[in-house]
Amino acid sequence: MDSKLLAQFENLFLELKKNTLNEMKLEDKNLNLEKGDEVDLSLVDQERAMNLKLLGRQSFLLKKIDGALFKIKNGTFGLCDECDGEIEITRLRARPVATQCISCKEEGERSEGQIHYDKRSHTHGRTFASNVIPLRASSLNEDNVITMNSDI
Repeated sequence: MDSKLLAQFENLFLELKKNTLNEMKLEDKNLNLEKGDEVDLSLVDQERAMNLKLLGRQSFLLKKIDGALFKIKNGTFGLCDECDGEIEITRLRARPVATQCISCKEEGERSEGQIHYDKRSHTHGRTFASNVIPLRASSLNEDNVITMNSDI
């Protein structure tokens, strides 16, 4: 990737970072406690939960932006993290924080669809649905009720 294009991406990331930080400051101000009746407090709680979720997403985006800026400085921006091939410029223009070429990303998504357990939240780093019990077989009994056998 030529230096002119790298400078454009660097400027884009710096502007994105500035805008995201400004948005986070505004969201943070909206988290103040307010007084009112139960309905008002319930609405404030719902709004606060949404603001916290947005802050988490924006924080995750900032990590991606910082990673991209590091890669620009390091000389590895535009290279796939999986196969070290070049990420197409059209993909980077559509999703500047992309870290994988389209082939590796599609392969990862295909394999993700086959795994029904141990999914992770990107914003909170928590694992969920890890207590899935693998089922061996299911059948109908004489009352036409489905029974399932598990390997517990």
